[in-house]
Amino acid sequence: MTVTKNSILLKLLITFFMTLTLITGCVSNDDNDNPSPPGNGIQTPDDTSEEQPSQSDDSKKILLDTIMNLAKEGKVINISFTLKTNVIEDVEKEWGEPETSDWIPEAKGTYSTYPSKGIGFGWNKGSQLFEIRSFDSEIKKIPLSEVKNIFGTPDYDVKVNGEEIIGYVVNEEFKILLVFPEPTTSSPDPLMDHYSVFYPRGTVNQMANDPGREW
Repeated sequence: MTVTKNSILLKLLITFFMTLTLITGCVSNDDNDNPSPPGNGIQTPDDTSEEQPSQSDDSKKILLDTIMNLAKEGKVINISFTLKTNVIEDVEKEWGEPETSDWIPEAKGTYSTYPSKGIGFGWNKGSQLFEIRSFDSEIKKIPLSEVKNIFGTPDYDVKVNGEEIIGYVVNEEFKILLVFPEPTTSSPDPLMDHYSVFYPRGTVNQMANDPGREW
């Protein structure tokens, strides 16, 4: 049989396409056997989920450290007024008249409140500030256990009127009181409601032979 140029060309083309098909199939199988890792090494939310609690704990510790450091100066967070050195007139000059102002016998002074600022002031008959209460929204994410973990065993710890109040001696002049809803079975680790920095000497009334408050 005579082989023509056309038949030879046809056989070469068939061989070429068969070889190309085999090569393509091998490459495809190799890709399936060794798939690329998803995300190209970029960290996904699942990768960082375990880190979130520690970051949250760090921010709470920083806030509590700030609260304690300011308490050593007779201050609360986010305002400039200072116990012992400021009088209620200083507050009224800057903030205006308080929304309420009431004499509280058991607290040994008058309490003026500024709800829009989340602040209350206790002051004595000489107008001296002896207590500043803060209801700042930042503190309302801090659980009772975190405070005890950072500050240690409280120097003062009472449960009264549905609240647990814990206190710490800050230095020779100031104390700090932190107020929480009383723990329950359904809420064993409640979040802080408010806290106060307190200057006990500011509640002493020597003329009335009143030793003042300790807490």
